[in-house]
Amino acid sequence: MPYRLTRPSLLCTLLAISACQTPAILQSPEPSALLPALQQLENQQYQTAETEFQTALKTDNELLKQQALAGLCLVHLQNQDINAATSALDELYLRALRKPQSDISLRMLRLSLTLSLENALHLATENQARLAAEAKQLQLHSEAQALQQALEKLRQLSLQ
Repeated sequence: MPYRLTRPSLLCTLLAISACQTPAILQSPEPSALLPALQQLENQQYQTAETEFQTALKTDNELLKQQALAGLCLVHLQNQDINAATSALDELYLRALRKPQSDISLRMLRLSLTLSLENALHLATENQARLAAEAKQLQLHSEAQALQQALEKLRQLSLQ
């Protein structure tokens, strides 16, 4: 005689199977934990956003700390403070190596920040090279004017 399951036991079996197939819930911060900081960042209130991100660094949630470091890097990039942005990104990478989080959006954010920081550094280097070239051009222009004046004085002396 075939074995038959009753409805309650069938329901319990299905629940048990579905519970086994459910992936482990990742430790994630509450959605609103960084919301004030992100709103300040979107409103270009960088000082307030920085304060909010610094506050988030004091929590015990590692994912929240890493997200806060990424936010700080964004704030520093917006303020064109490459040293502070590099420092925040370095700290983020160190934390990611010690306590990796399996959050894909955080990995994408780290990659984006790395590319943004490299571009900012490249632009800053090009800007410094441009300023140096302009200063050199100004110096050469001044020397050319001085030589033209000296040549004009020599012509006047030779005519006398």
